[in-house]
Amino acid sequence: MIDQSQVLITLPDGVFMEGHFKTKHSLKIESSINGTLLSKQKVILESNSVFNGDLICSELVLSGKFSGNIFCTGKVQVKQGCQISGRVYTYRFENDEMTNLDCIISVPDTNTINKIKEIIEAIDVDQKLSSDPNLPSLIKIYEDNLAAKEKVKLTELIKEPTKPIPSATNGTHAPSSNGIPTAASK
Repeated sequence: MIDQSQVLITLPDGVFMEGHFKTKHSLKIESSINGTLLSKQKVILESNSVFNGDLICSELVLSGKFSGNIFCTGKVQVKQGCQISGRVYTYRFENDEMTNLDCIISVPDTNTINKIKEIIEAIDVDQKLSSDPNLPSLIKIYEDNLAAKEKVKLTELIKEPTKPIPSATNGTHAPSSNGIPTAASK
């Protein structure tokens, strides 16, 4: 029997795919994709690839251009020259220098990741992805467990302007305002 984690499907340059795709195999993409892709294994987006849509996988290596949402239960590795626009939900994120990241990166807790892994493992790759009830439930779990944390906007966190640290005019430090004497106030 073939170990499914060892099978690598390559989509070569010059191919344009559009729609919903689901596989139990790893993918190496050198082409353009518009749509939704779910892989139970690793996905590699090569430097000449262009992906627009949603990507769900267990591990991701990005070198090309990506626009959309990434839902990854393992590590997202971003290589030099990569461009990402959108949201990245991943258990682990790593990027090289010289990447162009215009994205929000969210890291769910271990319990959430384990719940998502169970759903992905139970997905039937022979069922049409667009009508698979697991797809919306996967996305909802990510969003429910992360959206609450993301709802607080930076402007809401800043209630009052920050106060500068007081300093004496003679170059020594001013006494602390918290009641604890500083070296200069002793």
